[in-house]
Amino acid sequence: MLRINLFANGFANGALLALPLLASQLLAAPVLASQVLPFPEAVQKGRLAAEAVLRRTGSEMCLRGKLTNAMVALSSSCDASARKDSLCSLADQVVLESNLTLPMMDDASQQLLKLTSKP
Repeated sequence: MLRINLFANGFANGALLALPLLASQLLAAPVLASQVLPFPEAVQKGRLAAEAVLRRTGSEMCLRGKLTNAMVALSSSCDASARKDSLCSLADQVVLESNLTLPMMDDASQQLLKLTSKP
């Protein structure tokens, strides 16, 4: 149906190729439109998500979303404050991972909690 509408509107020469780009922009829009959290709040959001992952307080899909959203917030906060440290690198790595498995979420959660623990 979409293909027919695109042809009917004269957009077929490349519009279908642009759909993945458009979809990625739409998925990122809520993050871009929202206010960036201050770094301490982003860290706290990450810690809460990491603890939820390690305690398995939800389905795998829910935990993946919670951890990913927290890491996006943390990565955005790092960018906004020009931070470049191990915690920010971890957040960036998790955000860029397209197939985040439960063992990977566990590892990222343990690293986040270790990096943010108070001495």
